[in-house]
Amino acid sequence: MHPLLNGKRRDKLPFEHWLKKSQDGTMMTQTLYEEGMAYAEQNYLDENASHLHVDKKLIREKFNLDGKNVLDFGCGMGGMSLWYATNFDCQVYGIDIDRHHIRVANDLRSKHDVYNVKFEVRNILDGPLPDQYDFIVLNDVAEHIPLPVLKKIFVALCKSLAPGGGIYVSYPPWRSPYASHVQHVVGIPWCQFLPEHLLIKLIEKNNLPIVGDVESDLLEAYKGLNHLTHNKLMATLEGSGLKPVFRKSHSFINKFSMFNNTNLRFFPMDFLVTKEFLLLKKLP
Repeated sequence: MHPLLNGKRRDKLPFEHWLKKSQDGTMMTQTLYEEGMAYAEQNYLDENASHLHVDKKLIREKFNLDGKNVLDFGCGMGGMSLWYATNFDCQVYGIDIDRHHIRVANDLRSKHDVYNVKFEVRNILDGPLPDQYDFIVLNDVAEHIPLPVLKKIFVALCKSLAPGGGIYVSYPPWRSPYASHVQHVVGIPWCQFLPEHLLIKLIEKNNLPIVGDVESDLLEAYKGLNHLTHNKLMATLEGSGLKPVFRKSHSFINKFSMFNNTNLRFFPMDFLVTKEFLLLKKLP
C-alpha cells in the first residue's frame, strides 16, 4: 500500500492541500450523521468497545486525570473525549480538522449533558493552542497524518505541554491485522499485504461512505494511511523536544493473565501486535 490521494503522493502534498477538501466542504447525509452519532456514543459509553477497551483499561491503570487539563488531539467524533470527561474530574479540549466530526461530537456532548469538555475545529499549525495541557492524547489518529505533517505537529504539541505533562499516543502498527482500516469490509486481516491492485479492487467493491470531510469513504481512508511503525514514529519525534518514557505493544496473547505484560516486538510475532501505546515526555 502507498499513501496516494487522488493519484498524488499524499506525504508530498502541503498541509493546506491536505485540508482543502475539509475547507471546501462536503455534505453529510442524515443517515451518515445517525451512524456517526451511534458509533461515537458506543465509543463513549461501552467499556468493551472492540478497538478501545484496551485503551480505556490502560489509561485507568496508568494515569489519573483528575484535576488535569486534557487535550484530545484528532478527537474525531468525540467518544473518547467524553469518556475522559465523564470518568475523571478533568477539563477536556477536543480538536479535529474535520467539521463533520466536530458537529457529531458537539451534538453528543449536548445529548449527554457533559459540560467539562469543549470541541472545536482547529488546525494547530495555524497558530499556538490557547492553553498548556497536562495530558495530550493522540488516539488512533497518528496513522492518518502524513509523516512530515506529524513531525510538525509533535513540535507544536511539545510547546503546549505543561511542566510534568505527557503525550499519550496509540495506533495500530503497520503489521497489525487491522492496520488497513478496511479488513472489516474486505474480510481479510493483514489485507494491506495483498498486491496493491487487488486490494484496491476489493475496497472499491465494498466501499462505503464514512462521516468526514477530509476522508469521506473507506477508499480515501485507506489511501490516507501513512504505514506507521514504531521506527517511523521515532523518526517523527527527532527535533521535537519529546522522548518516549513508556511503551506497550498489545497483542492477542495479552488477554491471558500470565502473558499480560508480554510485548511481542520480534519477527514474526510482531504481526500479532494489534496496537502500540507510547507515553512521551519533554526532554530535560
